[in-house]
Parts: sequence; C-alpha cells; structure tokens
Amino acid sequence: MTRKRKRSSVVEIGTGPARVKIYTVNRKDGYSMFSLYWKEGGQRKVRHLACMEEARLIAQQTTVRLTNGWSASDEVTKRELELLRHCERKAQEFGVSLTAAMDEWASARKAAGEITLSDAVRFYAANRIDLLAVRTITQTADEFVESRRGSGVSDIYVRNCKASLKRFTDCVQGNITDVTVADINRFLKGLKGLGPVSRNGIRRNIVTMFGFAKRNGYLHPDRKTAAEQSESFKQEETEIEIFTPEEMERLLLAAHARILPLMAIGAFAGIRSAEIHRLDWEDIKWDRGHIEIAGKKAKTAARRLVPLPENLKAWLSPWRGETGKIISITDYAGALSDTAVKAKIPGGWRQNALRHSFISYRVAETGDVARTSLEAGNSPKMIFRHYREIVDAEAAKAWFLIRPPDGWVPPELKWSIKQRLERLSCRQDSPCVDTTNDAQP
Repeated sequence: MTRKRKRSSVVEIGTGPARVKIYTVNRKDGYSMFSLYWKEGGQRKVRHLACMEEARLIAQQTTVRLTNGWSASDEVTKRELELLRHCERKAQEFGVSLTAAMDEWASARKAAGEITLSDAVRFYAANRIDLLAVRTITQTADEFVESRRGSGVSDIYVRNCKASLKRFTDCVQGNITDVTVADINRFLKGLKGLGPVSRNGIRRNIVTMFGFAKRNGYLHPDRKTAAEQSESFKQEETEIEIFTPEEMERLLLAAHARILPLMAIGAFAGIRSAEIHRLDWEDIKWDRGHIEIAGKKAKTAARRLVPLPENLKAWLSPWRGETGKIISITDYAGALSDTAVKAKIPGGWRQNALRHSFISYRVAETGDVARTSLEAGNSPKMIFRHYREIVDAEAAKAWFLIRPPDGWVPPELKWSIKQRLERLSCRQDSPCVDTTNDAQP
C-alpha cells in the first residue's frame, strides 16, 4: 500500500476563478515540496516547485494572468524577473531608466555598424581632442625653441631652428591639433628658391617640433603626427668633395687664428663643426693622444674618443695650455670662404669638405671602415657607400704628414704669446713683481 504524502499547509493566492492554492508537502527525504493547483480553461492545472518564494511568485503571476485573460505563454519566470531587475539596477547607476538605456544602446549600436561598442568607445577615448592641452602652432614653436636653448645644442642650431619654424608659423595658423598632413606638404612645396636638402632640413625641424608637442600632451600620444606623415624630398646624390693635401696645407697657413683650430680638428680628426663648437680645450687629452667628445657634446649623444694624430698636435701646439671654448665665434662661414679665396682654392670653399676629407683619407690609411665609423661617429654603411676608394694610400699618408713650418705661429697669436712669455718671465723675476700694495703705511 502506497503511503500518501502529508499536506501540512495551504496558502491561497487570489480569489474566485483566479484563485491559486499552494500546498506544502513534506517529503520522505526531509525536504519540502510546494504544489500549485488552479483551474484554467475548465481543466485542473498543477505545478510543483522546490522554493516557497518562487511558488508564491508563480502563483501571483498566474492570478494576474487569469484575471486579465492572458495565455500561459505570457508567464514570466523567476529567472527572467531577476534579469529584469539586474538591468534596471545597472541603468539606475547612470541615472536613467531601463527604457532610456535601451534606446541609447540601440541608437549607438546602429551608428557603430559592424564595430563593437567597446571598440568604438576605446577609439573615441583615445582620440578625444578636448582632453589635449590647447596650443597654437606659434605657441608650440616658441616653447620648442626655448627648450632647445636649454638642451645643450649649439647656438647655430637654435637660430636655424627658430628661422625655419618662423617661416612655418607665418604660413600655417591655428591650433597644432588642427594641422593636417596636407597643410605641411603644401607649405614645404611652396618654399621658393630652396632645394631638396634645404626643404628636408626645414621638414626635420617641423617633425622634431611635433614630436615635442606629442611628448608634452598637445597631440595624441599613440598616433603618428602630421609632420611624420608629411612627404620628404628626394635628394640627388652628389659627389663627395675633398681637399688635396696641398690645398689643405695652403688653407691652414692662410687661416686666421680664430678659425684655424676648427679647420685643423675637422681635417685631421673628422669632428663635425657643430661638435667642435661644444668642445673645450680641456677635452683635448694631449698626453693620452685623443680628443674626448662627451655624449652631451656629440651629435649622436654617444661618447666617443677620437685619435689625436701628431700633425694635429703640431697645428694646435700654440694653444696648448689654453682653457675654455676652442671656438668662440658662431658665424664662421664667411671666414672659411675668405680663407679659400686667400689660399687660391679652385672653386672656393667646399661644403663639409673637412670631414669628407678626413674620412676619405682615414679609410685609405687604415683600410678599416668600422674603425673609421667609430672615430667619426658615423655608420659603417654610410662610410662604405660614400668614402671607400676615393683616395689612395699614398695621398692618405701625405694628408696626415701635413705639418706647420718649424717655429710657425699664427700671426694673430704672436703678440699674445709674446705677452704671455713676458708675464711668465716677470713672475720668476722678483724685481718685476709689483709689491707696492704690500708695503706697510
């Protein structure tokens, strides 16, 4: 005989035809079961649930459905209600109703097309102009030039940079965020009377300025600047121009004392003119046989040691013992041209010929491109491409044997050397010392 389960309690939800009864049944396993009974369409319906809370919820929904004449398919489950309440809470966090949130989502989803909303939001956040510091092109250029003054670069570089950017800001106006690639290309192509080298030089300054703006938060940090995307100009390869040993000797003997060290160091050590401007006499290590170029003074920002050949020592010997800057003048282009005329150099002064000459003769002397590249602070690829086999070993030997005549001193230094010797002699000779201030009253 089957034992019937005991019904311990009855809960009624609703009234009349819409009444639903909930019976609590104690099962053998000790758990309770909740059975719902109601009449619908002339038939008795039953549903068994394990949770009283869910049973009450379903009973309430059934009562409402029976009262309004809805079908059973319109019934909402507990899970569906939980999801609905969760969505409502999320919408309330942003102060909007669930309906408004869905309308906004649908509108954004339609505008995004195939792109996911998360990707669209990330792209928008990364490209918001209103989050960037607002700077005009002129303001950015002024800040950049000022930053260059304190970075240790030469005065010549600062002046050239300022002049280049002045031309740019006079032509292109507005905020730096609004400058397009087309604006920069139009400006560069509109520079009349300038060749590819000069245009590329101005473009480099603009690119560097835009990089400065990006680092300072004036442009997007993760996007290529308009300047970087602008077009550069193809430069025709020109033949490397150098001086012969005979021409170099005439140049040095004709040079004024103010520029002679620059010419000698450029010719026999291959150091760039801009780097020589940053050097002090203390950087020449006479006894160690090299010139030390600190990282802050080198174009490549890498420290290097350049050999100090004996013939260079001879040309610089009148300045041995000096301190301070090797070159004090900043505008020496005219002096170099005048020296070439005075030395009767065919065609006049040759641009960058001092450094070109050193590298050419040094490669021919050592046969070692890698070694020469380290000394000159240049890439082996560039040296191999332009300087190999330009001169022969005999010419290289003659180059590094160029020396001043015995007892030679630049005419402009003779008087200052004579005065220096007289002062030294006076210090060793006590009667020459002025002791009037030491006398007691």
